[in-house]
Amino acid sequence: MTISHRQVLWALPLASACLAAGYGMATWHNRTAAPAASKTTAVTSPAQSQAKPTEELPSEVTMTAEVAQSIGLTTVPAQTGRSDERVWRTGRIALDEERVAHLSPPVDGVVRTVTARLGAEVGEGETLATLDCREVGQAKLDLVKARLLLTAARAQDEWTRTSARNTSDLLTALAQETPLPEIDAQFHDRQIGEWRQQLVTAYAQRLQAKNQLDAMLGLGAASVPEANLRRARTDHEAAEATYRGLSEELKFQVLQKERLSEQHLREAQANEDISEAQLLMLSYTHDEVTKMDPVAELGKVSHYPIRAPFKGTVVSKHAVLHERVGPSLLMFELADLSTVWVEADVFESDLPLVRSLPNREIAFRSLPADIPMRTATVFYTGDLIDEKSRSLKLIATAPNPDRQLKPGLFVEIGLPTQAGKERVEIPAAAVQRHESHAFVFVPSGEGRYRRKDITPGETREGRVEILSGLAVGDQVVAEGAFVLKSELLKSLMAGD
Repeated sequence: MTISHRQVLWALPLASACLAAGYGMATWHNRTAAPAASKTTAVTSPAQSQAKPTEELPSEVTMTAEVAQSIGLTTVPAQTGRSDERVWRTGRIALDEERVAHLSPPVDGVVRTVTARLGAEVGEGETLATLDCREVGQAKLDLVKARLLLTAARAQDEWTRTSARNTSDLLTALAQETPLPEIDAQFHDRQIGEWRQQLVTAYAQRLQAKNQLDAMLGLGAASVPEANLRRARTDHEAAEATYRGLSEELKFQVLQKERLSEQHLREAQANEDISEAQLLMLSYTHDEVTKMDPVAELGKVSHYPIRAPFKGTVVSKHAVLHERVGPSLLMFELADLSTVWVEADVFESDLPLVRSLPNREIAFRSLPADIPMRTATVFYTGDLIDEKSRSLKLIATAPNPDRQLKPGLFVEIGLPTQAGKERVEIPAAAVQRHESHAFVFVPSGEGRYRRKDITPGETREGRVEILSGLAVGDQVVAEGAFVLKSELLKSLMAGD
């Protein structure tokens, strides 16, 4: 028979009507037997309760290439798969304990706002609630004070270092006996400090005493009384001693002031670091502390955010507005549900089956929850046997992108017993059923598709094991097989 476009349009609704009328696994009743011109035989009467064999269905369907393309008909070869021999044990889905956070405030406070709701998906760093904490406010104000002291210490240190450099330059110029007018011109606008006047005065007195002594010595001993000459020498020596002593004292004082200034600067820096560390211990980030301006926050200076440490789901919430909370109170429980744990209590008799499981995949499923077979990777097979239950805990991780795996859900876990055997597999969409029989369609020529009976086995991950009827490499119709079956049923009804 050949399928046209018009037949395709009503083939799918017809199949649904046939199933509702009793096609599939049900038997047909209340119909009168009638011969068919094709290979279809008569329908059973109410007295004949046996199911009609599939041989009564037409054995072949003809379809033009245009129609096949319009319905997306495709053929695929039967492939070799591997069956798994398993024993099934009861297990459960649990939270991934490596991706669970119990959030409690590090300080006492009062809940001012709660923005996260139970079951909400939150991002990393997102604020879940805000507290009003005196300790947080005091820590921020201490930071302001430490910053002010550090700013003053830096300014003082800069002034001290500049004065030290200028003083050192001045001592060098005086040691070279630079004339006073040049010294005044060179250093009059440079900061030196309180020692400038004393040092320059001592230098001027030393220079004056030296000039007087040189003048007397130039006149000769006969022209200057001995007493005056001795007095001039004494004045010069005293002025020289005073200048040198003052220079040495100034060098020491400048060095001492530099050291004290550096120490004060380090103390101020340490105080600021301590203030920042106190805020870092409250879970503020370094970038937040650096940009923090407590003075500008005004009344919000004591506000403290409770934030999500990672992206996840709020699975437990105990935060209540205006409630006083502290480190001992759990406010939120956050869990990353993108992965879950699959746990099972394995008994002593199953120990040989789990010894080789670490880092290997195992199968699990939940028929009541309509969760088909999935896989999980084992990472823990237990180290201790429970004294009461005589069982060992097995834990595996499983991806949960669709959030269908709910923590607490009971599942069946398949423990592999031996290496799987090779088997023939085809896509589940290729297998069609009528009454109690299963069959597929195989290409039998250009535009022709022959019905072939098969014996299906286990279905896993969208593929069906074929126990008999097909061999590896046999081509079968995958997409479009349902349309071909609908055409067979239509032909059968027309024959009736």
